[in-house]
Amino acid sequence: MTVSVVPAEPHHVDGICRVCAEGWRETYSGILPEQEIEATIEDFYTPEQVAQEVNSPEDWDGWLVALEHDEVVGAGGGGLTDPSTGEVFVLYVDPTMKRRGIGSHLLESITAQQREQGATEQWVSIVPDNDIGKSFYLKHDFEVVGQREAYGEASDRDSLRLKRFV
Repeated sequence: MTVSVVPAEPHHVDGICRVCAEGWRETYSGILPEQEIEATIEDFYTPEQVAQEVNSPEDWDGWLVALEHDEVVGAGGGGLTDPSTGEVFVLYVDPTMKRRGIGSHLLESITAQQREQGATEQWVSIVPDNDIGKSFYLKHDFEVVGQREAYGEASDRDSLRLKRFV
């Protein structure tokens, strides 16, 4: 399998939306109410929203896509939250393509962007019961360091915070 990770372009928008929506559904089914899952997808992974972020990312480094035969099989992105601190904001792999190193390749690319900008540590927030995400990040040397209020509409619950040095 040959997968390349590249900055997203406008023709990748539908693939990003598909991968993230399917990833959200797979990850959070049985953890979050279905209504909340669909509301989150509607907030963050519509073609209009993703196209805007691809065309002019603000407050982050923008979307990266993992491509196999020009098809989006993974998507993610992050940015700096201060001069030495990187954050992984989003990272999903097509559920039919998991366990093939695609997520790791995306994480490596996000990390490389952040290192080039001066990051020495990297953080990520996940829903505490997200065993898929927790296992993935622990495998990549992140450590659980606490919790904080979740982002956006989910702010009535906490997110698990994980950190690693890069």
